[in-house]
Amino acid sequence: MADIGLCLSGGGARGLAHLGVLQALDELGVEPKMITGTSAGAIAGSLYALGIPPKDILKKVRTKSMFDVFKLAIGKSGFSEMTYLRKIFEDTCHDDDFSELKIPFVACVSELRSGRAEMISEGSVIDAVVASASIPILFEPVEKDDKLYVDGGVLNNMPIEPLEEKGLKIIGVNINVHGESGNMPNKMKNVAERIFELSLWYPTKKRFEKCDVQIDVTGAFSYGLFDFNKGEELFEIGYKAAMEKKEEIEVLLKD
Repeated sequence: MADIGLCLSGGGARGLAHLGVLQALDELGVEPKMITGTSAGAIAGSLYALGIPPKDILKKVRTKSMFDVFKLAIGKSGFSEMTYLRKIFEDTCHDDDFSELKIPFVACVSELRSGRAEMISEGSVIDAVVASASIPILFEPVEKDDKLYVDGGVLNNMPIEPLEEKGLKIIGVNINVHGESGNMPNKMKNVAERIFELSLWYPTKKRFEKCDVQIDVTGAFSYGLFDFNKGEELFEIGYKAAMEKKEEIEVLLKD
């Protein structure tokens, strides 16, 4: 059986689809040797690496409103603090250390002062994942050890590099919107979201194409970055997208 690495991209609330993908991979017998993730992918990947089943993760992160996710922090370098996410991890990751994880995991973050993407695989899991998911302007950056961290997707939304270094066969999961948009409303929020998605896609595409199996969760593209109340729908979309790649995954496992 091939040694598999799993890479999960960022994409806001669409990251709930990662949980459906993980459920399908469980059922197909995929046991990743390492998981990497950016932003929403870091959230899903780290909780899974802790040994929590995908359906249980969905219960933990389920919320009825995007406002549950935000705690206003007007006047700082972001509008909101990530207290909601921190609370989920504090209730789950008791030792708050990468050594607690059952599967090796790497979170990708963007360091503002150096302008470089960094891969974090030791120390505080909570700080690493919160930093990886801190969308600039919307969320407060994470300051640690004289560094200023924000969303890993700013510089690397598909962090396959640690998996390549280990020589693993890579299953990449993309929830970053690409392709043509439909009748996009001409509102500031929609325009800003579209620009953000497009700016992430082109560097993401190059890495995604290097993956041995590419799970492109196109069914999630019609959902917004902040559709946190659509968990069950996105879970099913992710599950279906992964199962459509069943034959490719089974071939990969036999290599």
